[in-house]
Amino acid sequence: MDRLSALRLFVRAVESGSFSRAGRDAGLSQSAASRSIAALEADLGARLLMRTTRRLSVTEAGQRVYEQAQRLLEEDAALVEAAAGADREPVGRLRVSTSIAFATAEVAPHVDAFLKAWPRLRLDIAATDARIDAVAEGVDLILRLGPLTDSSLTGRRLGTYERWLVASPAVVQALDGEAPLEDRLNGRCVVFSGSTLGQKWRLTGPAGVVEMEPSGTLSAAAGAVVLSLAVQGAGVALMPSFAVARDIADGRLVRVAPDWSGPPTPVAALWTHRDLPRKARLFLDHLTPRLRLDER
Repeated sequence: MDRLSALRLFVRAVESGSFSRAGRDAGLSQSAASRSIAALEADLGARLLMRTTRRLSVTEAGQRVYEQAQRLLEEDAALVEAAAGADREPVGRLRVSTSIAFATAEVAPHVDAFLKAWPRLRLDIAATDARIDAVAEGVDLILRLGPLTDSSLTGRRLGTYERWLVASPAVVQALDGEAPLEDRLNGRCVVFSGSTLGQKWRLTGPAGVVEMEPSGTLSAAAGAVVLSLAVQGAGVALMPSFAVARDIADGRLVRVAPDWSGPPTPVAALWTHRDLPRKARLFLDHLTPRLRLDER
């Protein structure tokens, strides 16, 4: 294995904390990956990784090599892309991370057409409502909903989705439509506990702004679960428009107090490298015009 390939394997081992995962990504066995990095250490004359039965740890020399190797690999990728230009067909794995609800409603419907256009790509949708370490997980592109707090990532804002109060038709029928909004919702909310967005509802409507702490007997840390509970008649949920559009169209959900809405939910595309990899850019260019954004 040449030095550049060995450095690429070493970087992946550091980021994933695993020889087996680094080797799998490179099409190598764990033992072959370990031998390759041992050969790199011998070539450089320095111990780069400390191996234990539980984990890998990076030595001081290894950290310096890791930082320099990242720059070399980025420059190598940019060189290949510049030489190939737009004529080179992208190959390999593209890993996209986003929430379960967003992956289901906004990403999944459009992946078939994307893969037909770029058949040599393998798309891995890492759907989770938990925040992840994008570098350690080998993620190429993150589609994140909500406010951005990670300054280590590069990205751009794609637009926003409105947030609507929704419930099953039976729940809506049981609500007192003449009562003040807070009284209608009190004790009947299905709360999203996965972020601070769900802890306080700030609703804007004809009477101005209402701020309330949603109360009810059910909460869930996954948006998809909150949606399912609302469809089953568990109560009123405050959800982004993309997540509930199909259920509203099919009659499973109805907007509660449709003149009222929550603060718009922003969505952004983020990546770990200085420049967005071409395969991720192609996917983003394919997906963005198809998103049902309320504002771009």
